[in-house]
Amino acid sequence: MFDRTQYVVEKKLLTVLTLGETYDIKDVNGNLLGYIKRNSKFWFEGMDGSRQGEIRDVGGAYEVYDARNQLRATVVWAGGLGLRSSKWQMKDPQGQQLAIAEGDFLGRNYRILAPDGSAIAQIHKKWASTSWQSYRIDISRQGFDPFLILSYVVVDISQQVTVYYP
Repeated sequence: MFDRTQYVVEKKLLTVLTLGETYDIKDVNGNLLGYIKRNSKFWFEGMDGSRQGEIRDVGGAYEVYDARNQLRATVVWAGGLGLRSSKWQMKDPQGQQLAIAEGDFLGRNYRILAPDGSAIAQIHKKWASTSWQSYRIDISRQGFDPFLILSYVVVDISQQVTVYYP
């Protein structure tokens, strides 16, 4: 699932009222690659049902764990006008900056930048008639793990007001 440079992540309108939440991870041709699932936490799930990673909210910061339950990164708010138009910094487990996501005022477009300011990826969020919400992810930097880029999508999803079901 984490071997592409382009993704679409979407939540269908009909799944809004179900217990928990599921977002489809697809390639740009619409082929289903896996899922982002949410109940009290988020996780990535492969087509075979295997857990491919997990995002944990730890008091406003987000810890990103891989399929082996190894901490890969921490994402923290790095400023801006508010949670919806802000910067999110990603650090490795040793505290070194990996990337920063800069969102526009409406929170629809995020540029993912390397510490030197060069582009890693672009995330565009849209609201469409066939889905509750949709993200288009384009990764331009070779060698940067798509798993980490998709983790930024999870952070954006978690910032939205959502009704939780027990």
